[in-house]
Amino acid sequence: MFIRKRMIATLFIASVLMCSTVTGCGEDEITYVVEKNDATYSPDRIRQLLDTWQHKTFNYFTDGADPASGMALEGSGRTQDNVLTTGGTGFGLMALVVGTERGWISRDQAAGQILRILNFLDKVDRYEGVWSHWYNFDGSQHAFEAAQEEAGDIVETSFLVSGFLCVEQYFNAMTDKEIEIRKIIDRFWNTINWRHYANNSDELSWYWSQKTGEFSELKVGGNWNETWSVWLQALAAPEGHNMTPEQYKKSWLRNGALYQPRNSYGYAYKLGWDRIGPLFFSHYSFLGYNPRQMHDGTVFYWDQNVKHTMINRHYCLTDASKTYLYDEGNWGLSACYGTPDAEWVYHAREAHPDHDDGVITPTAALSAYPYTPFYSTQVLLSLDKRTALYGEYGFGDAYRPSTGSVEKRHLAIDQGPIVVMIENYRSGLIWNLMMDNPRVRRGLELAGVTAPASFDDGFHIAVPNTLTGRYDMMRHPDRLRYEIDFYLAQGGEVRLEVVAADGTVVHTVQTSAHPGENQVAFDSDFIRKGRNYELRLSGADGTPHQLPVVLH
Repeated sequence: MFIRKRMIATLFIASVLMCSTVTGCGEDEITYVVEKNDATYSPDRIRQLLDTWQHKTFNYFTDGADPASGMALEGSGRTQDNVLTTGGTGFGLMALVVGTERGWISRDQAAGQILRILNFLDKVDRYEGVWSHWYNFDGSQHAFEAAQEEAGDIVETSFLVSGFLCVEQYFNAMTDKEIEIRKIIDRFWNTINWRHYANNSDELSWYWSQKTGEFSELKVGGNWNETWSVWLQALAAPEGHNMTPEQYKKSWLRNGALYQPRNSYGYAYKLGWDRIGPLFFSHYSFLGYNPRQMHDGTVFYWDQNVKHTMINRHYCLTDASKTYLYDEGNWGLSACYGTPDAEWVYHAREAHPDHDDGVITPTAALSAYPYTPFYSTQVLLSLDKRTALYGEYGFGDAYRPSTGSVEKRHLAIDQGPIVVMIENYRSGLIWNLMMDNPRVRRGLELAGVTAPASFDDGFHIAVPNTLTGRYDMMRHPDRLRYEIDFYLAQGGEVRLEVVAADGTVVHTVQTSAHPGENQVAFDSDFIRKGRNYELRLSGADGTPHQLPVVLH
């Protein structure tokens, strides 16, 4: 096992993880990098950082939005990005819900901005009910590329619709503003003609130009990527505008050919190519659609997304060029701007030497917070020290650890996921709202997705690190406790034991559990920081289920 040495003097090597790949090692001989001062991993410290950077990033969608329309700008500080973004605004709508709940903006102010957005979107040109990728400030269409002149973009529209579905669920009061919000969203929902973009086929085209009558050769389906929400919404659409489950199976699932069992770095998965792809694949559709509750009989989407993140991190730490200086605090490859000393363009970076130029984007690890909270926290702590990366609205979009070069400007579709996914980790707010929306539930049902999913007894949420064989845990920064989810086919009394490396049971929790997903929590008074433990779960049948962990 290779673990890169950190170049920062404030860190030290602590013996905390089990040796799984080096022969002749004892229990504590494999080392893992942690902060020198354990207090930096305290819930108070982490909560402070999450509050600060989540709020700063949120401001992109309020202070940084177009004052007239309320829409989000594609990017900040670049002439070519001085346009209004459809998909980025969808992410921004979710962010406005987060900001309202956290008190960063009043409910009335948020409702007012949302109404401005909806009224703007109601006036601009749409193409069979579908919005364009970009618009100018005066409401005229701004072509994303030449072929998209006077064209609708169903992928960007889907991201926008996800924002609608979240907003209509949250702003449910009987005030004039909130009634109007729901009314407009309902009308939008009923006028989006997804079926038109199939062009009398089973395939959905990414865009359609009204000017030329041409449909995009790029289809929404055939490969695992960020566009799944398009199909989930197209399935749930009103009769006449919808796609059918049969078409979904033929086009998106490719009659089952979408599932291709693969293994990267010891992580087995069924969607995507080698190492799956850039991390936004696990972000965009899942800002609102909760993968913890989604299983289609073949894929458990939580497992897919966690492994995607772990593969990306694993590549950065072990397989990427050593000259890039990636480490535990500097990993995460996704789509982003470049840096002044790299390719200074928007580019989808991923865990592959051909698509990796040493550029890290903060949105990659921070938007993965629900999947890898401890590893994302390591990145957050590192980013907080990188003052050169501080931008007007949170961290800049990209940096190169090897040179210190930074891109301090921002990109809407990178900003939004940070706000939303951190919130999903902290409170589950957006996931809970979306999964309660009847339109969302209908789309999942028609796609054959069971929510919640069913499992055998055990710790189905936890995905151990294949470098160590252990699952890294930290106390939740808001709830001040260690939390672990488990599943029981049958309810009853359960016992969770925390077992030290010498076999001593250091803590026991007994609780009643219901059939399905449950959670058990415990405090940290008995824990030696950063040491190996084993969680043992015994259900009514007495069969123990084990999970090797490191408690930080």
